[in-house]
Amino acid sequence: MTYRITSRFLEQEPFRTRPHTGIDFAMPENTPLRSIKDGIVERVVDFGSSNIGKGVFIKWQDGKTAIYGHLSQITVKQGDIVKVGDLIGYSGNTGHSTGAHLHFAVKEGGRFIDPSPYIDLIQNMNNPSFLAKMQHASDTVTLNGTQFIQMISDTLSSIKFQFINIFVREVDYYSLILQIMKKPFQFLACHTSFLYDILWRIF
Repeated sequence: MTYRITSRFLEQEPFRTRPHTGIDFAMPENTPLRSIKDGIVERVVDFGSSNIGKGVFIKWQDGKTAIYGHLSQITVKQGDIVKVGDLIGYSGNTGHSTGAHLHFAVKEGGRFIDPSPYIDLIQNMNNPSFLAKMQHASDTVTLNGTQFIQMISDTLSSIKFQFINIFVREVDYYSLILQIMKKPFQFLACHTSFLYDILWRIF
């Protein structure tokens, strides 16, 4: 099924007060919405009758953030790991909307970018054969260490897991630092005679 595009990136129809930040796809209400890339759910929102209404933000492995807006129902939560093809919710007409559709946007470095390169992925997100190819491709992609650390760091910073705060309160940093500092001195103490012998032979 092909979803009709009703508004493109940076278009400014009469009802808009600023250029469009994404692409709108007209689709029947409760159409399954799926992740088109591997990532982690950065946050879920519900702005009521304003903005994108119910929405899902997914942090992709490459650092970009995908935004799905105007959902009728959300099936994921903050912190969930999602793979290509995973169900994240259903399309709807929530928020500031004139009809059932999906608002799809992409952010990079805190700025909206043109999501046009991902149109084909959205159009085929419910196509089983297309998804199978995408899932196979995603299985061959791995994160390098820097990308992984950055993605986890950004996500933890965004969703502020409660257990991190608990951990910080419980750790005795004074004792921890003392233990770390003691190691070099223990080494020197154990090898003083050995070091003295080496210095004596040199000089």
